[in-house]
Amino acid sequence: MRVGTFTVDADSTGVGRETWEPFIDTWNDRMGDLYPLPEFSADTADGFQGTMHSVTLSDTAINEMWTSSPISTQAVGSLEQDQVRLYAGMRGTVALQEPHDRGGDASVTAGTYFMHHVVAENHFHTTPGVGARIFIFPGDAMRPLVAGKPRLGRADSPAAQILMAHTTMVQRVATGLGPAAAEAARNALIELAKGLVLDHFDDREPVFAPALAQAAKDLADAHLTDADLSPAAVADRLHVSVRTLQRAFAALDESFAGYIRRRRLEEAAAALTHPASRLSVSQAAAIWQFTDSSHFIRSFKKRFQVTPAEFARRKR
Repeated sequence: MRVGTFTVDADSTGVGRETWEPFIDTWNDRMGDLYPLPEFSADTADGFQGTMHSVTLSDTAINEMWTSSPISTQAVGSLEQDQVRLYAGMRGTVALQEPHDRGGDASVTAGTYFMHHVVAENHFHTTPGVGARIFIFPGDAMRPLVAGKPRLGRADSPAAQILMAHTTMVQRVATGLGPAAAEAARNALIELAKGLVLDHFDDREPVFAPALAQAAKDLADAHLTDADLSPAAVADRLHVSVRTLQRAFAALDESFAGYIRRRRLEEAAAALTHPASRLSVSQAAAIWQFTDSSHFIRSFKKRFQVTPAEFARRKR
């Protein structure tokens, strides 16, 4: 099973062809036999500025791009293909010209996704300042769900959040995966992508537990100062039961409630020690939703072995 990851970054390798051509060469070496690339415009190659990060797991790939320059195709091949692509927009717009066998154009904007069955390569272009994840799956794995019926939806749905959390984990650990782990990661990626289309995944399946736990962590990190942040609220957002969420954290070193408490304390500690901070202990307690200053001080001391005031003095 081939597993690989590679990144190109214009900030470190240079703007234009110095960055773009190594990306194309590496892709063709790794995945070109399965998924050949179209020909990109000269303006794309000459002016490329941004980053491209690719992870390959056998016949499946995740490509993430963050660019300040636009990208566009110049020519596309006529060979028949059998793959399923999922575009998840995070910034800007990816515009696809007739991207499926039913005809018609599609635009993938921030916060949306588009999945379709690729039978022939299509033209596309992006706006400047685009951020997107592009997944490529083998046709056999996903074709029945999208052939002739491409799917467009919100990228903040519960199923999408869990898929994206799993994707982030795969991107982070791909280089260290052995064959069995890579196969499991690839299979989970496909099943979660199916769940995105069906708006449902089997939350009793143990292989999805790490993705569910990561999605819960991502949601918690975005809402640490919210008064209503709780395991029940997050479970509701992800359309699972609290019991299912607890099971997802069972293999970890802490409960989900413990994770929320720890992250709140870490954020409070960072704020208290910021050079420009004028934050008081009572204000920190209120911002990060501790019932009162005494509760905050006790929890803080248990975590860091000193009081918040002493911690701030030492760090400063």
